[in-house]
Amino acid sequence: MRRQGAIPSQIIEEFLGNGSITSELSVPAKNLQPASLDLRLGTRGHRVRAAFLPKAGETIEEALRATAEESFDLTSSTVLKLNHTYVLELMETFSLPESVHAYTNNKSSTGRTNIWVRTLVDRLPRFDKIPPGYRGKAYVMITPRSWPIRVTTGVCLNQARFLIGDNRLSDLELEMAHQKIGLVYDCEGRKLEPEFDKGLLLSVDLDQPVVGYEAIASTQVVDLTSPEAHPAEAFFSPLEPSGHQEVLLRRDHFYIMCTREFLRVPPMHAVEMVAYDIHSGEFRSHYAGFFDPGFGYGQEGEVLGTPAVLEVAPHEDVLFRHGQPICKMVYESLLKEPDKIYGVDIKSHYMHQRGPQLGRYFTYPAAALTS
Repeated sequence: MRRQGAIPSQIIEEFLGNGSITSELSVPAKNLQPASLDLRLGTRGHRVRAAFLPKAGETIEEALRATAEESFDLTSSTVLKLNHTYVLELMETFSLPESVHAYTNNKSSTGRTNIWVRTLVDRLPRFDKIPPGYRGKAYVMITPRSWPIRVTTGVCLNQARFLIGDNRLSDLELEMAHQKIGLVYDCEGRKLEPEFDKGLLLSVDLDQPVVGYEAIASTQVVDLTSPEAHPAEAFFSPLEPSGHQEVLLRRDHFYIMCTREFLRVPPMHAVEMVAYDIHSGEFRSHYAGFFDPGFGYGQEGEVLGTPAVLEVAPHEDVLFRHGQPICKMVYESLLKEPDKIYGVDIKSHYMHQRGPQLGRYFTYPAAALTS
């Protein structure tokens, strides 16, 4: 077993058994991912007047006394209004070993619904970080950005990845892994020669009839508590390229797109998608960034990659061209191989996605379904 790296599912399960992670309700098996843990909403929520971070030494409860405008019970389903900001308790609390820290990210379905979800913990003026040895509660700051949403206790909007130290792969290590294993392929199963820049660079795919989906204004509530999916045409419109394989994205709109490359994550690795480079344009290319061991790979490498889906929010009008770099994938080694593999032991809505797939809260009309 490695001394540093991301912590796999079987060790996270030990944390749940030894008190490092606790909850009033037991954690469902489906919430335990190969290299992350889905976090659940707790019982209390607050509408706040603006986004904030705690000051060093300040608890979230202390900060809420100055920022909360309304408090409510989450055990009954609650509608969070469009462009309002809320702080909701998480069900899980932490008493981490001194060597263990964590960072958090949106779940894929949350990101594809354009919901900003950021984790807060006591005494740390940072989002989405849980420091080494942290003991205490955690919260999420939520802002629905396209439509109002309905939530309740137990709904999972984000997930945590636990780590010891920092075992991210260097560009040289990535290049060696690509030559040995194959990290990116094209749609016909041919190995590509990618570019590395403190991570693996991926580009946008505009060589298909529908290259993405644009969120459209709607007053309908997206019900995250319901098992029934919402009709996609009420919330998204298809995005088609011009004859030059380019597309204009409008400032402050929200888009679902996908990468040209088919990505692979071997079982001894986990990946986080990070923004490519501010010098490449003023846009955000993702809200959900975790890719678990086995994504686009399978158990023994039988899968030759899966496209990564992007949640793109431009801060200016941007003309995208086919093959333009749009995001970066940072690989990190695991302490040991997980006992669950994404898409094998854990079935996924996204393992076989092809093209710009919407989140599981939406269903396409029959004529729009892609293979």
